[in-house]
Amino acid sequence: MDSNCRYDLQGFSDDLGLSIEEVANLFSDLIIEIKSEIYKMKIYLNEKDLEELRRVNHNIKGISANYRILDIYKETHTISDALKIGDFQALKILYQDFFIVSENAIQEITCYFERKGLVLNKL
Repeated sequence: MDSNCRYDLQGFSDDLGLSIEEVANLFSDLIIEIKSEIYKMKIYLNEKDLEELRRVNHNIKGISANYRILDIYKETHTISDALKIGDFQALKILYQDFFIVSENAIQEITCYFERKGLVLNKL
């Protein structure tokens, strides 16, 4: 595990039997998907569309678990519980936290690969 990154990206690479370059491509796709889903979340939050928020949240929860980005996973799990209640004031606060955690994760993952000499396509 790289001590300069809170995510075990090398372990992820080793477990999948992929080169770090191949894993960088996977994480490029992950970042693009997370950014796209965040964009949708903001729209659905403004529209107070609980069903679409649940769908998007479920998607991010699944991919963050698969990619071992546990802080994003934990945020989406907390949001899932709040979505059941439907309190939009509470959801706005939870989503703001989620957006911060997600941006921090994206920056840290990007920096990890940059230290390896790889540039992620983040759109």
